Amino acid sequence: MGPTLTRTVAIVVGAVAVFGSVRLPAAQNFPVDPLAVRMPDDATEADVETIVTMAVRLGVPVGFEAVGALSERVSGPFKHGPNGARPKPLVSVRPTPLDVRGVPLRHALDAAVAKDRRYEWREMEGVVVVRPRAAWHDPRHPLHLPSDVSTGTLLGMLNEAARTPGGTHWSLTSEVRTILLDRGRAVTITRAVITVEGPAGSREIPLWR
Repeated sequence: MGPTLTRTVAIVVGAVAVFGSVRLPAAQNFPVDPLAVRMPDDATEADVETIVTMAVRLGVPVGFEAVGALSERVSGPFKHGPNGARPKPLVSVRPTPLDVRGVPLRHALDAAVAKDRRYEWREMEGVVVVRPRAAWHDPRHPLHLPSDVSTGTLLGMLNEAARTPGGTHWSLTSEVRTILLDRGRAVTITRAVITVEGPAGSREIPLWR
């Protein structure tokens, strides 16, 4: 692991520690068995990400990592403007959507990952965590690194934050931004971002400078 990744993980750990400072000692208000929560009546065109979004809406503590979230890249330069050429967006094949109305979250997730084999879900001490299968088994993954402020991993710290009363959840996704250069040129930068949401609001934490 290079020094850049080590530095960026330290940045994330520090930011997560800020969220940890707002945790309350009061009783948590999420379901005793979050996996028993039933899907709402609008869960008719569901896939993995849709089910995760609905679980958050229902107050379930959730962690989510999108496939390809760590694929950081720079595209370009290209001519920026109405007639300028832009990089074509990546098109992903969406699995056949599911009708999981009234189905317990556990069964909905089982059905979704059976359709989309890229993902695997686990229940981690009350937090439902959905991540790419490969990420779970990668010891060099940033979320598996030990924290410098805790004896656990960054994944453990994020899950701890997700247990905050009020329905906190976290996600690791990719963000695409366009940066303007000189002479009408531009580049697009794709970077990994952790988002933690809860009673104190929402904060995005880049995994690199």
